[in-house]
Amino acid sequence: MVGLPTSSTDGTVGSPVQAARDLVPALAKASLEIEELRRLPDGIVKLLRDAGMFHIAFPHYAGGGDYDPVTAARIVEELATGDASAAWCVMLAAQMGGFVGFFPEDEAKLMFGNGQIAASSARPIGRAVAKDGGYTVSGRWPFASGSSHADWFGAECIVYDGDDTRKDAGGNEVTRMLMVPRADVVLHDTWFTTGLRGTASNDFSVESTFVPHTRGVQMLVDPPLVDRPIHRAMPLVFINHASHSIGIARASIRVATELIRTKRGWGDRPLRENARLQASLAESIIAVESARSHLYTKSAELWQEAVDGRDDNAALRSHVRLGASHGARASLHAVDVLHGILGTSSIFAGSSLERHFRDIRTASTHVMIGQLTIEAAGRVELGMEPDMPFF
Repeated sequence: MVGLPTSSTDGTVGSPVQAARDLVPALAKASLEIEELRRLPDGIVKLLRDAGMFHIAFPHYAGGGDYDPVTAARIVEELATGDASAAWCVMLAAQMGGFVGFFPEDEAKLMFGNGQIAASSARPIGRAVAKDGGYTVSGRWPFASGSSHADWFGAECIVYDGDDTRKDAGGNEVTRMLMVPRADVVLHDTWFTTGLRGTASNDFSVESTFVPHTRGVQMLVDPPLVDRPIHRAMPLVFINHASHSIGIARASIRVATELIRTKRGWGDRPLRENARLQASLAESIIAVESARSHLYTKSAELWQEAVDGRDDNAALRSHVRLGASHGARASLHAVDVLHGILGTSSIFAGSSLERHFRDIRTASTHVMIGQLTIEAAGRVELGMEPDMPFF
């Protein structure tokens, strides 16, 4: 794996953000092929893997760039301006970097070193029967983004002792996310969707496969085995959902601006002279830019607190999660507006605006930026518990 540069993290020459930006033309050129294949072509996977993109949030010992969460989110944003499916696959693979510190270091190197990529499904719907040193895992899980090129699969299970579910001291079922190698996984071709068609977010199944205890973690319960600032600021793991949408919106704004600047409309009047188009474009730009500014400002503040050893600012943590949901919503609104005002320029298959419209609507359905997050943030503002994980 060649990896990203390790100098400045802004968009200047030699920075990781600029390295991502340099890949955008290749991603944009491959967009139609990505849609048709319903997965990332091998050449695009290699391009992203060699550039270290799938490992931007992983520590160095696990083969990663070890970038701070804001830089990682900005990388995803840049990639999404080229192709949303490719950026989504990078985003989901990179999110595992926030959890790698919960695995023993030797297991982390085995699973993620040498450019290996993980896909996972955080739904405890599998069955893990306890055996000496590990578990026998069976089940089927949906939404494994990047399944076509993943080397490992995260399968969340309910733990069983014999025929009985294991319970904790509070009477709750014990669960465990267990990492299974590709050779023990069966893929099911289920990903037929409105947008993000190239993510290959298919179902996968496992049947009676033994997984060592050390290749698993109980989400929200197990303590990290490595001291990393991200473990004190887990809301930051999910800000790249917003940056992904922001990247799509930026691409739509770029395309719409060029169309309005150059096309002529009814009566051969230049579109750029249409006040409604002028206003809609301006409002879309400020909606995205203001949401982007809030997201990265609050995220940088939380990251600094985590680096300083703090993890007690509930309001700031909530604002980061709320900022991620707002960033996705503002971007969705901007794309909807631009798609609507440009009429026939945005309705044909193969149009980038048509693809942006479908991709961002699909991306916005993810639970980590959905209505539940906004409601949870409101609960925090009222002095209540969020009742949602990773706040």
